[in-house]
Amino acid sequence: MKNYFKEIKWFVQRGRYGYADCDVWDIRHYLSEMLPKLLRNLKGGVGCPSDFYDSKAENNECHKWDEALEAMAQGFEAVKFLDTCGYHRWIDNEKGGKRLEIDQKAIDNAKKKMDKGLKLFADNFLGLWD
Repeated sequence: MKNYFKEIKWFVQRGRYGYADCDVWDIRHYLSEMLPKLLRNLKGGVGCPSDFYDSKAENNECHKWDEALEAMAQGFEAVKFLDTCGYHRWIDNEKGGKRLEIDQKAIDNAKKKMDKGLKLFADNFLGLWD
């Protein structure tokens, strides 16, 4: 059951401070929820860092930047995937029950996306503007 008092309190805190107590309790979760939206919002913006500018591309000279932003967004989504144990799967067993299985391939894939996205984020932090 939702605690509406806390929800209202956190709403007011976000308005006043830009974040709420619950965001601080798990910054990793908060950022992995918010940053993909923010990064995708930068795609197709006014410009891009010069390292990502492709003068040979017509109509989308910043396509490399858009790809990097998408990789960053996917990196943070991978953090959320790992954080919420999205790699667990319930499998039917021969006795009619279910058993929990861990998809190691999904974990490895998520870790690769996370590493790539977070590295791009750190390396290009100063270019995150529109």
